[in-house]
Amino acid sequence: MPRPQKQRCICSLPRAGGFIPQGCEASGSVNLTYDEYEVIRLLDHRQMTQEQCAERMGISRPTVTRIYDEARRKVADMLVNSRNLTISGGDVYVCPAMRPECAGEEHCCHREREQAIGWREQGEQVQAESET
Repeated sequence: MPRPQKQRCICSLPRAGGFIPQGCEASGSVNLTYDEYEVIRLLDHRQMTQEQCAERMGISRPTVTRIYDEARRKVADMLVNSRNLTISGGDVYVCPAMRPECAGEEHCCHREREQAIGWREQGEQVQAESET
């Protein structure tokens, strides 16, 4: 019996829910999960190491490597085969913490405490608890 998948922590939901090819007809679609999007954002855009990414998301470094490999494969498929890209799903939650290291990050939920809301794929919403 396989181990249950651990929920992954992401900083925020992506601003865009997907992308479509321009100048040709799409030949299908590819779905990038929220955790795959977050790994690409942290490794490629924020230029973190896999260890830093794993710590931020609350998962192991080998898990980051597996997620990153799958995400790159999907993005390559989308680009090479002119497919639509949707970003949705995955067992994730938006981090409710107010981390000091995220203060200057434009694409982060920690700048505004009221944005710190957890999401699960099933649509369940969990309000972050206020510190007292």
